[in-house]
Amino acid sequence: MTSWSHRMDFGVIHPLIFLECRGGEGPILETLPTIINDSIFGAIEIAPIKNPEVRQKAKRLLAQSALQVVYLPILPVLLEKLEPGSADPDLRRVAIERLKGLIDEAIDFGASMAMVQGPLDPGSDERAATTARLIEDLQQLCDYAAAHSREQLLFITLENFDRDVEKKRLIGPTAEAAALAAAVNRPNFGLTIDLSHLPLLGETAAHALQTAAPHLIHAHIGNCVIDHPGTPLYGDFHPRFGHPLGRNDLPEVVDYLRQLNSIGFWSAARARLGRPPILSMELRPVPGEDDSLAVLANGKRTFMRAWAEVSVS
Repeated sequence: MTSWSHRMDFGVIHPLIFLECRGGEGPILETLPTIINDSIFGAIEIAPIKNPEVRQKAKRLLAQSALQVVYLPILPVLLEKLEPGSADPDLRRVAIERLKGLIDEAIDFGASMAMVQGPLDPGSDERAATTARLIEDLQQLCDYAAAHSREQLLFITLENFDRDVEKKRLIGPTAEAAALAAAVNRPNFGLTIDLSHLPLLGETAAHALQTAAPHLIHAHIGNCVIDHPGTPLYGDFHPRFGHPLGRNDLPEVVDYLRQLNSIGFWSAARARLGRPPILSMELRPVPGEDDSLAVLANGKRTFMRAWAEVSVS
């Protein structure tokens, strides 16, 4: 039994490690067993799968695995340019209907969470109005998920991103994400805080996690590039830990885990979720380093070394 399994399930974002699956197509059934058959993992985060037959085969495969599943409507929001909270009623309606369909898929998978993100930042003049509409839309999605959940309640979790570097989303600073979560005020809504986004937000792990603590139900570890704006990796592209252009490596993961401990995340999130919380690694192959299995091993080793260091300190 792994030393962390009594506190949480360690997971991985499948469509980033296997980037060719990011759009819900590609070698999904061929690559899932790499994660399913690795007992270090207690959770997997998957992209919505376009082909219904492949979706059902993946569902049956994951049902055998005892892995927690996090469904990722966040990817269609990004790739299909969905705009929940939009001032355009047609764009807003399209986004909500698409997200409801993805919530149905998440429930069918037996997922514990579905992850979303806010729309693009409309600029300072429109932020307040867009945020108010987004709060209404998130409330609607949470109520829909609660009404349609089966064996377990599906949680909706929102991940905040940078506002002025690369993703440029509405919900950026963690303080604003926490205020939004308080306004949504639904028992099945919470926040995901990603270590890789913190340098892009200009925030420390201590600040972000303490600020998000009342609403934090999910966590990611990863890397980003903020110090080299002229490179293709500038922004939220999740290179391996220790990448020469990146900001995060073992010391940052150690600090992040210590801060999660300091806010009592493991027990607080378990109490809300009714199941072990999930900490997933979000890494991907990048140009010049395109071996998915090497990146996967990098993330596992970094996490295990960080957990061991935190555990003995």
